[in-house]
Amino acid sequence: MSLKDILRRLTPMRWQRVGKGDPLSVVLLLREPHVFSVEELRLAAERAWRTSFAGGEGSMHFVTQSGGVTLLKAGSHLLNLLHNSEPYFDNSPEHVEWLPQESQRRAWIEHAAWAAVDYMNHDVDVDLAYCVLAKLVSEMLDENCTGVYMPRERSMVPNDESLYSELQRIASSRETGVSPITST
Repeated sequence: MSLKDILRRLTPMRWQRVGKGDPLSVVLLLREPHVFSVEELRLAAERAWRTSFAGGEGSMHFVTQSGGVTLLKAGSHLLNLLHNSEPYFDNSPEHVEWLPQESQRRAWIEHAAWAAVDYMNHDVDVDLAYCVLAKLVSEMLDENCTGVYMPRERSMVPNDESLYSELQRIASSRETGVSPITST
């Protein structure tokens, strides 16, 4: 275990900061490859924050895609989406002993592709970043998702009856600062 890992375990998340070269991510493990469209992401963001993400001039809430780059702006938060049509790491049954629960191992083995949502802002506390990520990811879940993996925390949660509510619990732990645009 590295010094960095030891310090992370000893330091409460609220005191940690997202630094350069150390992004926070939530990875959706997928049964089949799927590239989330701008429309799917816009609708997920609108469900999450109950405000329009249609964009437009001067908007603080939008989704944009150019080539393989997909960005979502939610107020002051910037998220990047990555997609891959291969397993996140080796998902063979021989290499899942690091997961303590059978449901976690099954979810890991069943995934064949992934989509990651990365939090791109720097110098933001970890709790707030995970709150924003959980708010969006909870609205992206469907039957194609076997579970979510949080690489920084080395946490794997299968997509069962508790995943959505667990993500919602994380999402509601802080105020994200994303509010509807009011007309003047």
